[in-house]
Amino acid sequence: MPVVTSVESLRGGRIAVDVDGERLLIASQALVARWRLFVDRELSEQELVDLRAEGAREVALADAHRLLAHRSRSRRELTGRLLTKGHPEDVVAVVTARLADDGLLDDRAFAAAFVTDKRGLAGWGRQRIAAGLASAGVPRDVAEEALGDDDVDAELCRALTLLRRGPAAAPPLEAARRRAFDRLRRRGFAPAVAYAALDRWLAEAHDGGGEAGRAVVGDTDGL
Repeated sequence: MPVVTSVESLRGGRIAVDVDGERLLIASQALVARWRLFVDRELSEQELVDLRAEGAREVALADAHRLLAHRSRSRRELTGRLLTKGHPEDVVAVVTARLADDGLLDDRAFAAAFVTDKRGLAGWGRQRIAAGLASAGVPRDVAEEALGDDDVDAELCRALTLLRRGPAAAPPLEAARRRAFDRLRRRGFAPAVAYAALDRWLAEAHDGGGEAGRAVVGDTDGL
């Protein structure tokens, strides 16, 4: 029968386990204790299979926790990152299911936070937010739920705020209008909203400025 030939402590509390002189896995102390892995312990072939599988899941889960600690992710995003790191599909499926069961991987929560952030901090319009959610792999019905029945006035207000934070409209006004329209479209505002915001913004400039064109330090239109 296969025999454990080495159990070596590594940095970070990990433990390397060799069987018949070859590296079987690097595992946590908890896994080693649970399996009672000590030198000269005999393992059946099925135990080797099960041990490798559990070790693979443990490594994938640790990678998933690190990725989620960096920022929240959709299920498809996390799946893609774990596959890119070389974790097998069946292992990734088990890990993502476990994270979902634990409430750590939730497309609805991800989508709601994404919408709040992109509307409030990035100044994105509905179309760009929807595209961002689709790119992250959020199901369409979940994305629509997160976007909600946002009324046109609210979207118009956000577009107008974005214009007011930029440079003031200056002659030639037609060129300024085109640049402002392009800016709104890049941010994901629908054409109808962009045109309405432009009309109000230009009217404010014509009437003496008001809020129009008041630059805000740090505001950019970066994509």
